[in-house]
Amino acid sequence: MQEWEPYVQYGMLLRMRETSCCGEYEWCCEGGLYFVRRNGDGYETTPRSRYAQARPVWEGLIRNHRHTSQRQRDGKPTSSGCDRARPSAGKSR
Repeated sequence: MQEWEPYVQYGMLLRMRETSCCGEYEWCCEGGLYFVRRNGDGYETTPRSRYAQARPVWEGLIRNHRHTSQRQRDGKPTSSGCDRARPSAGKSR
């Protein structure tokens, strides 16, 4: 289970490096620290850390991410495609 905390901007430039296919998760860098940000009831983030500690968190979330779209067919939600496992996009620093 991933630990989440409310997003607080550090007053520096926020850089989104990657997003999940549905946009729920964002791989971010701010002030030299990396974290994953998600949009729920307001933005939440994983704890900020150096690239080497934060990147495995991002890759694990993307690898295990399951998303159901709001569209429905016959009363059942249809998949948005986020539930397909994909190899990681290249590392960005």
